[in-house]
Amino acid sequence: MSELRTRALTGFFLVAGIVTAIWCGRWSWTGLVLVLAILGFGEAHSAIRQAWPSQAVWIRFLLSLVLVALPTWGLSVLGWQDGDYDPLLPLGWFILLWVNDTGAYLVGRKWGRRRIAPSISPGKTWEGWAGGAAFTLAVAFWVHGGEGWGGLSVGQWCLMGAVVAVFGPMGDFAESALKRKAGIKDSGSILPGHGGILDRFDSHFISAPIAAILLQVF
Repeated sequence: MSELRTRALTGFFLVAGIVTAIWCGRWSWTGLVLVLAILGFGEAHSAIRQAWPSQAVWIRFLLSLVLVALPTWGLSVLGWQDGDYDPLLPLGWFILLWVNDTGAYLVGRKWGRRRIAPSISPGKTWEGWAGGAAFTLAVAFWVHGGEGWGGLSVGQWCLMGAVVAVFGPMGDFAESALKRKAGIKDSGSILPGHGGILDRFDSHFISAPIAAILLQVF
């Protein structure tokens, strides 16, 4: 119970901090992204060093930089629309990620039977993935599709929801594979009950840059 309480409290303050940083304006949002990038780079470099100790230092440095730079760029772009910062854009994006993770956890815990990749992340099931995707698309359509949510249309928010549903779990698997290769349970310990920054933001690894590119195209 103590561990569960710690996890819940950390999660609450983390969400509250993210929402506050988003809502306070462009500088606090930029600061949040930079802090996540710096902390994430440290964790990524440590994990990659343990996973491939024989590789040259510059190769490990470059891999760590790419791992963190792409989602950082994606998150930065998702805060802006037509040259203006709109807090509803990054807030909407985070809501989709949170809904997807929560939906997948709840459905997977109740009905999950068929594991997606048991050797990498044994807790992830196809039923959980389907549940997370359904919740995410529903929120994207019914909530974010309303006028005023970051200036995006219903179709654009549904596209964002689809990106989250498909590529969010891929980021999770990528980080889990890295940790298994490195022989570690968590990427860090900065978030009590949750692990490290990468553990909580792995869903952005692939989804954020793809979403940023698609928003420029569509």
